[in-house]
Amino acid sequence: MKNEYYDEKFLSKQKTTLLEMKSGILNHMKTHTIDELAPAKDQMVEDVDQSQVLMAQTLSMGLRDRELARLHMIEEALAKFEDGSYGLCEETGELIGKKRLEKIPWVKLSIDAQESIERTLKAA
Repeated sequence: MKNEYYDEKFLSKQKTTLLEMKSGILNHMKTHTIDELAPAKDQMVEDVDQSQVLMAQTLSMGLRDRELARLHMIEEALAKFEDGSYGLCEETGELIGKKRLEKIPWVKLSIDAQESIERTLKAA
């Protein structure tokens, strides 16, 4: 479905950016496994070394979780190109500004909607 809100040049640039981000995340995940950080089984590991390895693995898993979350948001944004809804705020249905989309191409909310949600969370 055609997106009637933004011109083809802008949409094409955004889609390319998202696809490059997706590819970068997938390549990074493929080349950086959590298992790389573990010492070889036949290696003697002192308690301090073992602690450092566990901390590094925990950090790596946290980074991996963030990568997976970003990958999911990128996939959702790419799907919006198919139904013509890319660039529409999920909360209000209004257009998300081009500058906001250029900065965060997977963004789901307009600035107004995001601020409204943040105000609600602060009040709670």
